[in-house]
Amino acid sequence: MVLACVDFSDATERVVSQAAVLAAALGGTLHLLHVAAGEPVLAGYDKDDLSSFTRDDRADQLLDEREQLRRLAKPLEAQGLVVTPLLAMGPTSQKILDEADRLGAAFVVLGSHGHRGLHHLLVGDVAEAVLHKAPMPVVIVPVRPR
Repeated sequence: MVLACVDFSDATERVVSQAAVLAAALGGTLHLLHVAAGEPVLAGYDKDDLSSFTRDDRADQLLDEREQLRRLAKPLEAQGLVVTPLLAMGPTSQKILDEADRLGAAFVVLGSHGHRGLHHLLVGDVAEAVLHKAPMPVVIVPVRPR
């Protein structure tokens, strides 16, 4: 079983494509995981644009993210893969590791945005954290093709 981690960025299509190839070779089971952003830091405000934030807004966002996962799964299922969309909340790298362990993943596939400098120092790199802590093989798909 392969766990593919997606964030709906430019890397998503490549991550899903590579994970599907690997899953097909390993028996055809693929889990698509998206770790959703947690609650905003400031209660009542969205941290991105400081607009008014309600629980209904957040619920709509989560429903949209769930639907995006289903749209990713549909063509893979048409190829004969068994695909399970998963939506989780929490610290991204830790949630990926927890889900991989819970599911007994043979491989974890995720994209790397290649952040460097100050952003990497302050925010860290999810791919790097998963790579260093995962007990199973991790496939890192670069955002930009070679």
